[in-house]
Amino acid sequence: MTAAPYFVNHARKDRFPWSVYHRPLIDGFAQALAPHRGGRVLVVGCGLEPFFPGVNGVTFFGCDLDPQAIDESKKLFPEMKDRLAVCPSENELPSEGPFAGDFDVVLAKEVVEHLPTPEPWARMLAARVKVGGSLLLSTPNYGLDSSLGILERTVLEWFARKDGYTRAHIHPSKFDRKRLRTLDVGPGMELVDIDIPWTRWTLLGHWRRSRSL
Repeated sequence: MTAAPYFVNHARKDRFPWSVYHRPLIDGFAQALAPHRGGRVLVVGCGLEPFFPGVNGVTFFGCDLDPQAIDESKKLFPEMKDRLAVCPSENELPSEGPFAGDFDVVLAKEVVEHLPTPEPWARMLAARVKVGGSLLLSTPNYGLDSSLGILERTVLEWFARKDGYTRAHIHPSKFDRKRLRTLDVGPGMELVDIDIPWTRWTLLGHWRRSRSL
């Protein structure tokens, strides 16, 4: 089976039943962003979501490895076109023009699980967080306290096959609370919290930079 464009899943996220997964996660990000009013927020692997609706008082920047995603985002959000960029590589974030310097918050929503070796990537993101700033990483919860694994193998796989692809092997790095808590995000970073919503389907890790590199 061929891989279906992720644009299909983006279009569904606000509709029931997919909203049951995404809405609590977005609320968690909004709460974590609240203390950073006036700051710069970099959304890594933004896809078609370079900002969070309802989160005001911050300036969002978005980047993605996929040029098509950035092109589509520029069409959807022309007011952000100068703050959207293609990542130079999977091991590098944009750093020129508006992307120069560090950010108050660097975040990635549902990206880390797609990486076979997530630690170097997480450290790359953390390196762009200024002192006092935050790193936010969300991922599906594959812990024993979550029913997500069963849903992925059954209901979600059925939907995927209807769309012409399979969910098998799309998440090479499966996280539970313990694995996310012990993720090495680099020196100077302190774990603040791991938020688990009422569904228990997602994890949102929050780290703060206490000192410079």
